[in-house]
Amino acid sequence: MKKILLLSIFIITANTIAVAQTDSISEAHESYLVPKITQNWFVSISGGANIYFGEFDKHENPGKRLSYVGKLAIGKWFTPSIGFRAQFDLAGMKGFLNPYSTQFDVTDVALNHAYGTIDEYGYFKEKFNYLNSHLDLLVSIFKYKENRFYQLIPYLGLGYAFRFGNGENGIHEGEFTVNTGIINRFRLSKTFDLDFEIGGMFVNQRFDGVHGGQMLEGGLTATLGLNIKLGKTKAFKRPEKCDYSAYENQISAARQEQNDNVKKLSDDLSAAKQKIANLEQQLNEKPKSEKPTVDEQKTIKETFDAVLFEIDSDKLKDGAKMQIDKVADILKKYSNVTVKLSGHTDSSGSIPYNQQLSQRRAETVKKYLQEKGVTAAIEVVAYGEERSIATNKTADGRAKNRRTEIEIYIK
Repeated sequence: MKKILLLSIFIITANTIAVAQTDSISEAHESYLVPKITQNWFVSISGGANIYFGEFDKHENPGKRLSYVGKLAIGKWFTPSIGFRAQFDLAGMKGFLNPYSTQFDVTDVALNHAYGTIDEYGYFKEKFNYLNSHLDLLVSIFKYKENRFYQLIPYLGLGYAFRFGNGENGIHEGEFTVNTGIINRFRLSKTFDLDFEIGGMFVNQRFDGVHGGQMLEGGLTATLGLNIKLGKTKAFKRPEKCDYSAYENQISAARQEQNDNVKKLSDDLSAAKQKIANLEQQLNEKPKSEKPTVDEQKTIKETFDAVLFEIDSDKLKDGAKMQIDKVADILKKYSNVTVKLSGHTDSSGSIPYNQQLSQRRAETVKKYLQEKGVTAAIEVVAYGEERSIATNKTADGRAKNRRTEIEIYIK
């Protein structure tokens, strides 16, 4: 008989796992607001039949051992698929007892459960009542819909059960229980559901007062009842969708501006590289050993604009340093040159301030060239905004005016 109980619970569990693994009913990618502590509570009450599986119960067929069970529960759903409940099962046990068994130890507690007269096989009828209190984890299998007609809800929990004997000993010792089963829930209205539940209780084999035999015994129940949803909030709500279009537009504009800046910087660096290449080409136009007259002295002039400095700053950019490194490598090859650095600004600041800024920028380039090993004589001249080469009314024009010019004189 115990095998029947174990087989029943196994079938319940196997079916639950099979359904839970079906992708079509999963709750993946679904999001709902977490309810308040006062929301999504429920109370359920049900009644039905209970059959107990003990050491001697296989003496009679299960149909003659059916007894009553009544269940009362209170619980809460924390998400559409996860909930908990505290349940109290008051059940009766009908079975058989052989007080003369040599296979099992029949205690006085078990004898208090016996009644009637002994039959031709040496068995008394047996009965007692028990109260099983347990806390269960509920898992709703199907994808959540507020008006879904049918729900499959397996559960698993732990509890403690007390026996109520028929003899003079009254209430007997209790045992811890493991409880599992499936609730078949049918929606009747927004507030009421009809529950058909099949459940099982596992308990230590000494629970009925007979010691020995297999490790576990327990009861199998089938009940029909009513589930009542409490409070004003009886359903789960989805979070309101946010309109991110304004933020997306801002992000798109920022990305476009960034792309434009990167392109401009790339163009500036390409132009600077071309200018450096021009310097080296012009320096190589005459042999290094040739000594020209004063009239034959050659002047090479190149302009490096906004690529060198940030606005209102005399600190060289990292990209600018790479370009000046190449200029320094060229100048170190020639001992017959002198260098003139002239600093220029746009008209964004005051005239005195721009004069000082252009001076600092030119001095910065001179210092950097010397740090890189350039030994040629370097002259610094600051013009401020005096010699603009483009209009200061546009951003592009101002960028062209923020420049440093390099003049190289070959002796």
